[in-house]
Amino acid sequence: MFNLKSLTSNQKLFLDLLIPSLYLLPLLIVFFLPKNFGFGIERLIPYSLVIGMAGLAIWVSGMASLGKALRVLPEANSIVARGVYRFIRHPIYIGIIFTHLGLFFACGSAFGIIYTFTLIIPLNIFRAYLEEKAMFAKFGERYRSYHDSTWL
Repeated sequence: MFNLKSLTSNQKLFLDLLIPSLYLLPLLIVFFLPKNFGFGIERLIPYSLVIGMAGLAIWVSGMASLGKALRVLPEANSIVARGVYRFIRHPIYIGIIFTHLGLFFACGSAFGIIYTFTLIIPLNIFRAYLEEKAMFAKFGERYRSYHDSTWL
């Protein structure tokens, strides 16, 4: 399977640039596409925006909680259990998904919704899997204890 240690520094740099681009790309595309706000259901717009903004808050608070431990590619340097990480193991990934879904529903973007379900969600599941695998390998029971005390 995928082995981060076997990547060259150029491959790691490429992935460090590619992965965030995959989150930004649909936002830019949807910005320029015609909008069908709330898919024609106006009362859906505020709820969608709340979901998107909540996702953004979770995303940003996860990044802030990680501080210097923040990395694009999964590494197992330390167990971070402060901030939002006290409750959720992968707040950045969850925040990214909710941000995209909320904004794309608010904009009425079928492209954005499809992109989120076909690329963003599977990518984040894969990233979380790699992260968990690295953390269990390095920290064993310490990570198991943290894992069992948090959600997703």
